[in-house]
Amino acid sequence: MANFRTHLAGAALPSLAAAYAAVSAGLVDRSGGLVCLTCGVIGGVLPDVDAETSVPTRIIFTLLGVAAGVAAIAALWGTRPPALAAGVALGVALCVRYGLHWLTHRLCVHRGIIHSLPVAALCGAAVATLAAGPLSYDPLRAWLFGAFVSAGFVIHLLLDELFSVDLLGARLRRSFGTALKLGALRNLVGTAVVYAALIALVLRGPPIEPLWDTLTAPRTVRAALAAFGV
Repeated sequence: MANFRTHLAGAALPSLAAAYAAVSAGLVDRSGGLVCLTCGVIGGVLPDVDAETSVPTRIIFTLLGVAAGVAAIAALWGTRPPALAAGVALGVALCVRYGLHWLTHRLCVHRGIIHSLPVAALCGAAVATLAAGPLSYDPLRAWLFGAFVSAGFVIHLLLDELFSVDLLGARLRRSFGTALKLGALRNLVGTAVVYAALIALVLRGPPIEPLWDTLTAPRTVRAALAAFGV
């Protein structure tokens, strides 16, 4: 299994390159590129929220708490009194940092349903829905942020699978196949809940067509490649 530093670097480097390409192609401005990078890094460590209590796990939930607090205050600022907005943001941050942390470790096991492709998609859809809803981003940028989260998440799963292969001994470790999967056979209820939540978010979230149309447009591809001198 890859360690925390490997996952952090493994998500940060491709996210940085992709964010640079997104800015160069005009999909987002520089601040939006920074958000993309942050989303990719968070996605890259997110699967380990189901890990046993450790310093990396506490760091992950602290980052999630801060992100949730920032999202809450951004959604409320200007429409509610500053003191109320700050209080709600603090409450949301603490609930995520400690409440969600406790709940996750009560309900999940490491390398269970959290380490799966549908959860990667679910996290991206949740971020896109949050960005387009309370944070008022347009569908293109909302789904772009979500895509960075999902991509970072999948990179984490790929690294876990790669580290499950013993190249010197030409064998597969017991952990092989426990990360990059479509669900958990030992947790069919949890798997069904994840798929149901994913379908609900996709149906109720912002339209994904603007992201697909933009990413597949020849102009976007040329601009992204030109950013790296290709």
